[in-house]
Amino acid sequence: MISNQKSGDSSTNLQAGKNIVLNQNGTIALYSIEEVSKQLMNSVFGELPADTKKQIESNQKSYFCTLTENLGKLIKQGEDLKKVISSPDFQFISKTAAITASRSSSLELHKNLSSLITQRINNDDKDLKKIVYDEAISTIGKLTVDQLKIITLSYLLKHTSYSGIRSWETYIKYFETHIKPFIDFNHTMAAFQHIEYTGCGSVGISSWDLVAIHRQEYAFLFLNLVEKEQIDNLNLPLEIKKEIITLDLKEDKFMIRVKNESDLETYLKRKKIDVEIIKKLTVIYRNHIKNNEEIKKKITTETSIGKKILDLWDKTDISHLSLTSVGIAIAASYFEQLVGEKIDIDIWIN
Repeated sequence: MISNQKSGDSSTNLQAGKNIVLNQNGTIALYSIEEVSKQLMNSVFGELPADTKKQIESNQKSYFCTLTENLGKLIKQGEDLKKVISSPDFQFISKTAAITASRSSSLELHKNLSSLITQRINNDDKDLKKIVYDEAISTIGKLTVDQLKIITLSYLLKHTSYSGIRSWETYIKYFETHIKPFIDFNHTMAAFQHIEYTGCGSVGISSWDLVAIHRQEYAFLFLNLVEKEQIDNLNLPLEIKKEIITLDLKEDKFMIRVKNESDLETYLKRKKIDVEIIKKLTVIYRNHIKNNEEIKKKITTETSIGKKILDLWDKTDISHLSLTSVGIAIAASYFEQLVGEKIDIDIWIN
């Protein structure tokens, strides 16, 4: 349970800007927000007009409020948590986050900083991820909302595959819920140059083919029906046919119900199907995927934002953008704040 409270007889104060307390039950709480604000104003901002001080105090309260909510996601507890919070490295990055939050009234920034601080604590024992989160915390305040959308959209479309897509309807829903929040942004050359400057990514000569990515990842959405004879000639076990083959009664042809070629091969190997049969079925699968132009037409005409996504891909530098580990960490955090779902970035940063 997270709450604002002072430390008592059963608590141990930790010097994380005097704003975090650990009691015997391992409960984290934030307290003395006004004291922290005063410390930061005196040590960092110096003498300021009364209105400016008031705004800083308001910004800090907003930040610590969102941090309170995020601390419920902490994995580390007890002495492990105390060790992390009392370390010089965490002390420094915690102060950095608080100072960044103090300078802005953006609730979005406060939420992102809170999320990154929580991840930083949880990954303290992983050297690379700890460094990446330190850099992400130091960097995120330098990015505009437009630039956050750019790096998040790039990450989602290039580097993630959504397991919840099981039909054309869920594919359309995925576009609406996971992609649409990030497609409206100012895509000037300066925006991409600044992303490079912050160390979140680089714009190169080579580009990624978005249609080809979706053709590979979500191939089952773009499959043509297969003649019954081609499947019957393989003499697949009845169990396999029941699990992955469906008869289209209207066309009297088969549909292979597997997400993509890689998943099909993995499934067949797990079922210990003969190697030659695996080769033949994967070739049939591959040969029945629509070509890129057909897929592009389906995406642009049968989804509400497909055309806009592909236009952005073709007409801006986003297809040429390669993200760094810091860019990936920030993108995953921003996605979580807007969509409410967490992305596991371990595959990219380990």
